[in-house]
Amino acid sequence: MATPKRWPYGWLLVVLTLGFVGPSALATDLDQQLDIRPFNATAGQPRNVADQWLRLGSQQATAGRPAEAIASWQQAIEIYHALGDTVALGLTYDYIGLTFASLGQYDQAESALRRRLAIARDNQNLQREIFGWNNLGSLLLQQGNVAAAQAAFSEASVLARSVNHPEGLGLSLSNLGLVAAIQGQWQDARKYYETAAGYRYTAADWAGEAHTSNGLGDVYQALDQESAAIGAYRLALRLARDVNDVAVQLRAIDGLLPIYLDRNELTTVRRLIDQRLALTLGANDPQTVVSLMYAGDYYRRSGDIAAARTLYYRGMQLAAALEMKLEQADLANRLVQLGGLPVL
Repeated sequence: MATPKRWPYGWLLVVLTLGFVGPSALATDLDQQLDIRPFNATAGQPRNVADQWLRLGSQQATAGRPAEAIASWQQAIEIYHALGDTVALGLTYDYIGLTFASLGQYDQAESALRRRLAIARDNQNLQREIFGWNNLGSLLLQQGNVAAAQAAFSEASVLARSVNHPEGLGLSLSNLGLVAAIQGQWQDARKYYETAAGYRYTAADWAGEAHTSNGLGDVYQALDQESAAIGAYRLALRLARDVNDVAVQLRAIDGLLPIYLDRNELTTVRRLIDQRLALTLGANDPQTVVSLMYAGDYYRRSGDIAAARTLYYRGMQLAAALEMKLEQADLANRLVQLGGLPVL
């Protein structure tokens, strides 16, 4: 049986810099950044009201109400602007920009992120500027503007190096590795990722190192360095478990599964699939479709055709419900190869 295709990594998701997960899980497949929170640069009732709007917006975004969240943050922006609190103002523009991006409203997202970057520049806050450039670059990458994204990440890396900021440098170099990988420049991608991994380790940025290790695994795979790829994915999986990042765990597992299926190491395949199922079952989301596909592949390879057909069928039904047409067709094709629908 042919090895199942690699499912999309989510390479072009917006970088998450904030302390909450947005309505569309903004951070699935590029890098996490600093958790930036405002400090009380001003005091008194207006400041308290603005902070309440900021917190309300975060709660609304977490509850899956992004439009309401944006409206709340815009209320906060008016007050922060009147108070001259540029730190909180920049943070709020970050929230708005990333949430607009999660909604696919890229023009509004870019406007907010550029305002956030301008505030960091005006304040000569190089740390905020480093992460502002990375956020903007990630948005540009999501829009398919690879050259502009690369320029933004390069600017961030220069700033990070100038102030010896290992976390910012690790992030910026990792994003440059991503750009190189997208362009098929595998040797350049490897150099960027390997250097980024060292900086992320130095900064004790375990979540960031997990992301970078997954990127390295992809690059090693492309360079036919299978053993190195396994090591990178396993490191990513361990680090992601330590920081409880489910998305990064899934990405690492999805890097390992095709390798072990090709090797016919079914005991390892079964263990990885069990881990994947534990992370996804009950969610009825696209990741569950992938879990069911891999489970079907395992039983097909093991010779239990009836179990494989049942799992493929369940995956196909869920894919249809989620309007995942490509995956639905893929699973239907697997069923045809096994003789059609299962006996239920």
